[in-house]
Amino acid sequence: MMFGSLVRPSALSREGSGKALSSGWAVNFAVGCTHGCVFCYARRIAEQLNPYGLPESAFAGGWGGYLHVPDNLGRLVESTPWGRWRGEVLLMSSTHDPYLPRLYFPHRWPRRILLAALPRGVGFTVLTRSPLALQDLDVFARYRGQVTLMYSVPTLDWALTRLTEPGAPPPGARLAALRRAKEAGVRTGVVVAPIIVVGGWEERLRRLFEVLAELGPDVVYGEVLHSRGSNVTLLRKLGLSPRLGPRADAETGRYFEKLLAEHGLKGEYWYEWSHKFR
Repeated sequence: MMFGSLVRPSALSREGSGKALSSGWAVNFAVGCTHGCVFCYARRIAEQLNPYGLPESAFAGGWGGYLHVPDNLGRLVESTPWGRWRGEVLLMSSTHDPYLPRLYFPHRWPRRILLAALPRGVGFTVLTRSPLALQDLDVFARYRGQVTLMYSVPTLDWALTRLTEPGAPPPGARLAALRRAKEAGVRTGVVVAPIIVVGGWEERLRRLFEVLAELGPDVVYGEVLHSRGSNVTLLRKLGLSPRLGPRADAETGRYFEKLLAEHGLKGEYWYEWSHKFR
């Protein structure tokens, strides 16, 4: 498998969707993700849109069972004209977790990319679920003005996490890593997404905000689950029937914003639907 470009337009940018994670660009250096999150939007990108033209056999393991790294990744890291994105913020990554064990060992791809780009004035939002990001804590601290370390933590409910994010580290481990980064002076953030609106969701969200208030990340973002590809069908097979659509989005957004205000946290809820439903 070969990539033609390492930096690509991001589907999770302010210009594209109102999400302030980048200035419009993402660094994606693999196809697939071993976390196997049932709700993940990237599955549709990899398997249905298939931007790299991979054969159908590449996806035989099912979401969570395949991870493909391009053969030319080392050459791409070295040849990318990073200075072109000086002053911009790139998202690492929008279609896979950048700190999967197979992406970090033995080549340490995230670190190599950061050390190629950061000295040239490029900024990064690093979005992960993995405590392995602490392997590069020294880099984040050295370039603290250019890096935000973001952890995705939809819930603290371990039973729900094991069901919907079967290969991902526990939420507590993610928040512990975030605490270490904050203690090192690194800018930190949390993405509470997707919020799955099933019974007890308000109490789960409130418990999470109580922990976040004590932790004090620099920014907290959130969004409700949206139907993408087969994710809702797969959740229903697990016995979860989430509420969807504009009114669920509006209700979740109002409650999220209320919790932000109550706990004195900076952040934003990402609405997908029209303001008229709020």
